[in-house]
Amino acid sequence: MELNFEHIHYRCADMHATTQWYIDVLGATFLEEKMLAGNRAIRLELGGTILNFFPADKSLKNIPAMEKLGAYHIAFFVENHDAAVAHFKKRGALFFKEGIMAAPDLKVAFIEAPDGMQVELMEKIQ
Repeated sequence: MELNFEHIHYRCADMHATTQWYIDVLGATFLEEKMLAGNRAIRLELGGTILNFFPADKSLKNIPAMEKLGAYHIAFFVENHDAAVAHFKKRGALFFKEGIMAAPDLKVAFIEAPDGMQVELMEKIQ
C-alpha cells in the first residue's frame, strides 16, 4: 500500500504568532482559518505540505517540543545550504546549528522555531 504524506498538526502557545512566524520567516502560504474537529485552526502550506496549527491546552506546561515525546522538528531539502542559511537569516531566522556535516553527503542547519520546534535545512552533497 502506498502512502502519500498530507499534513501535520501543531499545538502552539500562541496560534496567530506561531503561524505568522512560519509565514514571515519560512515563507509559508496562508490557506485559511477555520474550525477543524471542533477546534479553531489555521492552515498553512509550506514545502508542498499542509501545516495545521491549533492552540494548546492552557493547562499544558510550556516545554520545548524536543523535550517531550513525539515530533520536535520538520526538515526540508535545499539546493544550497549556505545560500539558504543567508536567505533565512535575512528573514529573521535564528540558527542554533549550521554548516553541520551530518553525513559525508549531507550538510544541515537548524532554525529555532516557536514552541521549541526546530526546522532543519538539508543539502545533499554530490
